[in-house]
Amino acid sequence: MADSPLTIAKLIFAGSAIVLLMYGIYFTLTAICIHYIFNNRKRNWPVMIYLVVSLLVTTMFLAASAKYTELILLEMAANPLGTQKLSQRLDLLQQVAYSVKIWLADGLLIYRLWIVWLGSYLMILFPSVLFVGSFASGAAGLAIFYFTNEAEVNRNLGVGFHACSIALNVIATLLIAGRLLYQRQRVKDLGEGHSQQYLSLMAVFAESGALYSIAGLIYIPLYARNSNLVFVFAAVVEAASGIAPALIILRIALGVAVSKQTQAQLSTLRFGTHQKHAQTSDSEKFTTYGGPSTLSADSRHQASHKDFSVTNTSGPDGLESEMVRLPLSICSRPPEIFDLH
Repeated sequence: MADSPLTIAKLIFAGSAIVLLMYGIYFTLTAICIHYIFNNRKRNWPVMIYLVVSLLVTTMFLAASAKYTELILLEMAANPLGTQKLSQRLDLLQQVAYSVKIWLADGLLIYRLWIVWLGSYLMILFPSVLFVGSFASGAAGLAIFYFTNEAEVNRNLGVGFHACSIALNVIATLLIAGRLLYQRQRVKDLGEGHSQQYLSLMAVFAESGALYSIAGLIYIPLYARNSNLVFVFAAVVEAASGIAPALIILRIALGVAVSKQTQAQLSTLRFGTHQKHAQTSDSEKFTTYGGPSTLSADSRHQASHKDFSVTNTSGPDGLESEMVRLPLSICSRPPEIFDLH
């Protein structure tokens, strides 16, 4: 049974209200990110440009959506012919802003996947292919919408666009979350203070961009079935595509995001911890019985301690820190954002 015009109007209004509410959350997160970036000793212009472009695109979508909703619910009933052309232009502007925002979010997630997996191009190969598919189908859909407005063809391209984007996000989310959960298991023996950024499920949720993946999995079946509920869930997906990247950038700006540097340090840390435990066991083994073996054990322990201390490194603040400990600078000040190699 088809929904009545009143029901559709209510769904459109609900979607518009969600857009307004989520924009407030997104704008707040973006403002916090910009604040921390400007307070950093070195301003990172790549991430600043990303934030500004994303904010402009999101604001453009908000303005077009608000005016489009006004035309559909109020003015079109009184003057359908006079508002038809304007409503089509506003609808096109919404679609363009929405598509660009999705591409920006997908691109950032692929970059974070590359960082978390220590620069592995193999891991981002399939998500990159999906990104190309999303871009191609989205661009083709926008062109058809502008020139011919073939509803059926445009909807099929829209299904392809969302399917590629959501598949990309689901795969990237699983790979990032899996990597972080694996690292959490590796650092458990170091204590809560060293593994805090991996132990928090909220940290894994934010870092992996799971918010958009979950919203997309709910949205794509509704869009494919041409359900009127898309008026509501499209607003949720649009909001998630802005909030999820903002959460990732916020963690980077705060200095608690995973980087290739911290991943490499964790690998060295794990090796150093095992080596230290093995040396301690050998020392206990030799000193149990006393006598000459005790001297041998002491000399071996001193030699092993000497070899181990060579692994000390200088942190970004010029302070010596043992390799078995995470540098204090990782949590004490924001790193150079996007300069994580």
